[in-house]
Amino acid sequence: MSIPSPPLTLPAEFSLTTTVGVLEIGVLLAVFLSGVLTVQVYMYFNRFPNDPWGFKAVVALVFLLDFGHTLTICNLIYTITVTQYGEPQLLLTPPMCLDAAILLSGLIGPLEQGWFTYRLYKLTKTLTLPLLCALLSLLRFGGSVGLFVASLQSRTISDYDMHVMWLVEAVIVVGAAVDVILVVAQCYYLSFWRGGGYQLGKLVKQLMTWTIETGALTTAGALALLLTFLTMDYNFIYLAFFVMMAKLFANSLLFSLNARERFARICAEVLPTTSMQSMSQVASQRTIPQAVSPTLPFPAHAPKLHVQDSLTPLRICTDMDDGVTTPSSPRRMSRVSFAGSPTSAYAQTSFLS
Repeated sequence: MSIPSPPLTLPAEFSLTTTVGVLEIGVLLAVFLSGVLTVQVYMYFNRFPNDPWGFKAVVALVFLLDFGHTLTICNLIYTITVTQYGEPQLLLTPPMCLDAAILLSGLIGPLEQGWFTYRLYKLTKTLTLPLLCALLSLLRFGGSVGLFVASLQSRTISDYDMHVMWLVEAVIVVGAAVDVILVVAQCYYLSFWRGGGYQLGKLVKQLMTWTIETGALTTAGALALLLTFLTMDYNFIYLAFFVMMAKLFANSLLFSLNARERFARICAEVLPTTSMQSMSQVASQRTIPQAVSPTLPFPAHAPKLHVQDSLTPLRICTDMDDGVTTPSSPRRMSRVSFAGSPTSAYAQTSFLS
C-alpha cells in the first residue's frame, strides 16, 4: 500500500499490544509452521520417490511459495518494529510486503484445495462436486488477486476496508465453504463402508478421521480470521490469523500426502484379516427393494458413483498410490494378497494419491 501524503492520526483505541504485539506472535507462529512444512517436504521427497512428477511439482511449488510468504511476513514485522520504530501512525499504512503476502497466500490456498478436490474425484468418480469445489476455489483465487490489486491502490487500512471489505468476507467464506464441502463429501461416501466388519470399519474410521482433521484445520483458521476481521476493530488480531492461513493450507496438503505411508501400513495389517465374505455382507445388509447399482449397495437415489470403477471395500484398502514405500520395504507396493480370495489386487492411484 502506498504511503499517503496527508498526516495520519491514530484512533483513541490504538494499543501496541493488540497491534504490533499480536502481529508479532502471529508471525512467530507462522515461521514455526513453515519449519514444520520444511520437515514434511523433506519426508515427502524421501519417502515417495516414485510419485508422479505432477505431485512433486505441486509440492515444490507450495514449498517455494511458502518460503516467499515467510520472507514477506518477516519483512513486515521487521519494517513495523525497526524501520518504522517511533512512528506508530505508520501502522495505518502497512508496507508493500503485506501486499505480496496477500498474493502468495491466495496462490497456496487453491493448490491445497485442488489436491483435495482431486481426491474427491478419485473417490466418487463423478464430476459434480469436484467441479463445484474447483469453481469455488478458482473464485477464491480470483478474489485474492482482487484483494492484492486493491491493496496496491489503497492509501490506508481504512480505505482498504471501506472499498473491499465485502470481497475480504467473500474470499474467506468461499474458502471455508470449499473445505467444508470436501470434508463432508468424502466422509459421506466413506461412511457407506463402515459396516463391513471390525477391521474394515476401523480402516474407514481412520481415513475419515484424517479427512476431518485436515479439513478442520483450515476451516477453523478461516472462521477465526473472519470473526476477528468483522468484530475486532483497531487491532491486528485478524492479521495474526491471516499470516498463518497460508501455512495451514500448505501443512494440510503435505500431511495428507505423507499420511499415505501410514495408511498403507494399516492396509497391510487389515487386509489379511478381512475376507471377501465380510465385504459381501455389506451389500447383503444394505439391499432394499429399489434399483441398486450392480457394483454398489446404494439405492438409485443414493450418490451416483461410477458403475464400472466404483468405490468398494477392495478399493478402499488396495487402490493406493504406486509410489508408496515404507522404511522396512523400499520397493513399491505392487501386490496385496487377500485372505479368503484367490486373487490379488494391484495397487494403483486412487483418491489417496
